[in-house]
Amino acid sequence: MNSSLDGRALYDSILEIVRRELGVERGTLFFVDEARGEIYAKIKPEAGLTEVRLPIGQGIAGSVAATGDSILIDDAYQDPRFDSSADRASGFQTRSVLCAPIRNRDGKIVGVLQLLNKRGGPFSNHDLQFLESLSHHMAIAMENVVYHLTLLERKRIEQELRLARDIQAQILPDPPDDIESVELAASSRSCTEIGGDCYDFLRFPNGELGIVIFDVSGKGVAGALINASVQAALRAYAESLSGLAELVARLNELLYAMTRGRKYVTLFFGRYSPSNGSLSYVNAGHTLPLLHDGTEWQKLSTTGRPAGLLPSARYEEKKTVIPPGGALVLYTDGVTEACRADDEEFGLPRLLEAVEGMNGATASEIRDTIMQAVAAFEGEQRPADDTTIVVMRRRER
Repeated sequence: MNSSLDGRALYDSILEIVRRELGVERGTLFFVDEARGEIYAKIKPEAGLTEVRLPIGQGIAGSVAATGDSILIDDAYQDPRFDSSADRASGFQTRSVLCAPIRNRDGKIVGVLQLLNKRGGPFSNHDLQFLESLSHHMAIAMENVVYHLTLLERKRIEQELRLARDIQAQILPDPPDDIESVELAASSRSCTEIGGDCYDFLRFPNGELGIVIFDVSGKGVAGALINASVQAALRAYAESLSGLAELVARLNELLYAMTRGRKYVTLFFGRYSPSNGSLSYVNAGHTLPLLHDGTEWQKLSTTGRPAGLLPSARYEEKKTVIPPGGALVLYTDGVTEACRADDEEFGLPRLLEAVEGMNGATASEIRDTIMQAVAAFEGEQRPADDTTIVVMRRRER
């Protein structure tokens, strides 16, 4: 029994032993699924099923799993716990039943073994004692199988997450390098396999540049799915809607319909005109962008709540100008909320200190300086959030 890590092989091995030693017609090995409050078993294909599940406490096997007491029945159809539907479906006739718990070394019930129809007479206490003598060995074998399956599932999930991470990395675009008088630089670091931060660049027919950064609440697979949906929606809406406020309001409706407020997105969407340096933008509850006006750094305020919190929301579109030599720094809260070992946050003052005196620096130099400052502040501390930065600089003519 202990030689196999395959659930089906273990099932066959145990049933071969009990059939040979006890002379039974059929048997079923149930595993306990604590997380779902159920017991489950693999059924032979001729029964028309591949897996059967029962709530703990239901039926004969479920009762044994709930109470830990063995059950011997001479006439199954006289016992109210017996469910005859399986007999009707398969044509099999159940007469006698022996059902016993399988306990591990600590006494915990990890499974149930149910045997049907002993040839030559009813089940006896001697038969029950035989099963109890095997219980510990069966428990070890079953726990080995469950552990092995858990490892296989974990590996499968890790492979899926690696693939998702690779796909997500490809979705993040390279900053365009052919926009008139503009330098762009971007970087995104995920704290898990897949992240909830995203940035994007959109080209409009009139030559304007759309620059987007957003952060989905929460992490993991759900955040990544919302991430991809938001990016696709923004690209679709940007082509059909003229105003940024209307665009973000439409996105808010979409997100709320998808998540009912359980997920939300903070977002900055700017529309930049290379010809005169004007920037129209909506800031939906996102971290405050920094704008260098040639003299000092300014903070651009929010213009509405995060998208997806409420079914309807209004947003204000604001305008500013990026002068020649000026720069725009967009970032997610993974920058300002980066923590060191004593839980102190990096904060906006340190961010301003990092970029202070960088007049004339390139977009890439500004980005790298911020990333290096955050990494130095965190030290050996593992990042607790995704970190994304986008920098746009208007060259001096």
